[in-house]
Amino acid sequence: MKLRIAVLVIIAVLLTSCTPRMPTQEIEVTHSSVPSQVSFTTTAMTQELVVRVEPTATVSPTQVPSQTPSSCMTLLTPPNGAEIPAIGKVTFSWNPIHDATFYVLIIVLPSGVTASFDTKVTFRGQYMEAFSAGGQYQWKVIAQDRKRKELCSSELATFSKPASNLPTQPMNKDGKKN
Repeated sequence: MKLRIAVLVIIAVLLTSCTPRMPTQEIEVTHSSVPSQVSFTTTAMTQELVVRVEPTATVSPTQVPSQTPSSCMTLLTPPNGAEIPAIGKVTFSWNPIHDATFYVLIIVLPSGVTASFDTKVTFRGQYMEAFSAGGQYQWKVIAQDRKRKELCSSELATFSKPASNLPTQPMNKDGKKN
């Protein structure tokens, strides 16, 4: 009987002292949203399960839209910041907008006065001598549907031009231009 108890005690001691170790396990999860990578290590050191989790989150960069919702058009010509001659024709152009029937080209003179031009196409030629003032001008385009409801508008762009000093035509004796 003493022998059996001694054998049981020895077996119990051996069982508790010889706990098998669980292997270290590493799992990597990759996904397109944040977090894009998570890894953890599970380790057991005794008969009780001990879990050590070390999360590692990697933030994926988000793409920024090239156009804000309020700006749906890209102004093409003249390029932003362009220097335009005082005299001559300049073509203002922009990309087309789906469902737009009308476009309103708005030009803001250096004095703050606004000139607007309606068109059904995505360009408009304008003679610069119509604007005699020199300085920095601003322009933008508003797209409208067939009921003239605004669909969207472009960002403001600028151009500058020198003053146009066109000679005035002399008047005849009736007060009319020659």
